[in-house]
Amino acid sequence: MIAHQQSPLTEEQDTVLALTQELIRIESHSDAPGREAQIGRFLVDWFNHREVEAELQPVVDDRSNVIARLPGSDGPSLMLCGHLDTMPAGAMENAFSPRIEGENAILHGRGACDMKGVVAAMAHTLVEIKKSGAPLSGDLIFAGTVDEESGALGAKRLIDEGIVTTYALVGEPTSLRLATAHKGISVVRVTLCGRGAHGSCPEKGINAATYAARVAVALEDDLRPQLAKRTHPLLGTSTINVGRICGGTKPNIVAEVCELDIDRRILPGESDTVEEIRALVDRICGGNEGLRVAVELLPQSSVVPHGPLETDPASPLAKSVASLCRELNLNHRPIGVSYWTDGGLLATAGIETVILGPGDIGLAHGPNEAVPIVELKTAARLYTSVALQLLG
Repeated sequence: MIAHQQSPLTEEQDTVLALTQELIRIESHSDAPGREAQIGRFLVDWFNHREVEAELQPVVDDRSNVIARLPGSDGPSLMLCGHLDTMPAGAMENAFSPRIEGENAILHGRGACDMKGVVAAMAHTLVEIKKSGAPLSGDLIFAGTVDEESGALGAKRLIDEGIVTTYALVGEPTSLRLATAHKGISVVRVTLCGRGAHGSCPEKGINAATYAARVAVALEDDLRPQLAKRTHPLLGTSTINVGRICGGTKPNIVAEVCELDIDRRILPGESDTVEEIRALVDRICGGNEGLRVAVELLPQSSVVPHGPLETDPASPLAKSVASLCRELNLNHRPIGVSYWTDGGLLATAGIETVILGPGDIGLAHGPNEAVPIVELKTAARLYTSVALQLLG
């Protein structure tokens, strides 16, 4: 495919594009040495060089959030939040060598849409407002978080350190649609411990794999239809998925241990989802004194609770974003997204939160991750307009 650009880049577009390309070149995934350490240092230097106050906020090991701030008066405050980590390259070729392809000028590279393009657009917003000298009624904060793809320790540290604003705009890829809701997630492990025996006399053992199979079938046939009756106007239904079953050692040994790992997507307002699974497991496995069962949250959703997000479309932040989307001829009607974001944690802390960013979530994490450059430019303009409207 021949690299092509339709027209010369504007100064705004050039700045956002150049920064996005630099960020893509800096590997910040789980397999990279130091993970987000290098990109964090780069961004702090980038901000400070442009006279925007920025610092590292240590999270774990050498991995730190990036906090940049334009101080304002005592009015409402706004956080622009984007995560610094990406998924590893996987099957993507030349994942960390950004390139522009196609007649529509599409930027390819790992993190192009999820979400280094967003980070660049948000960083550009602070610099542009700083250069303009526009007075702000409250603080404007950029928060570049670590660990969003693994467990959200970065967003947790933001809240633990007291960085709580009136509003938050999280830039996950929504194709520039305003999202006011997303599902929560619980990752649950069911561990069954039976009694081993020789495969030639299975009656002398208690087969944990057999019971696990019964649990998996019940989750699919009994619990899933119940969840399908629970609906949300923007998010659809609750869901459950058994993503992993692992147990036993050899065919000629009765399986002594078996595990099921379960992905449970939660609608706003739902009650304790772990207890719901535990009740189903007890119904199937209860009464067998030789079978021990544990149902527990795995660390990726127990260390940092991954609750759902639901923001009233009539709230000041949502109305502001919607009106500015309309001015830019974007679809301004609120949507829900099925994936979890740092916004769920920010909202739980009492911050009025919405999601909006350039790029298609369907391309994130995959071998063809990309973002239209025109969407990067529009995102930067939109973030700047939102900040000035809410804090002006």
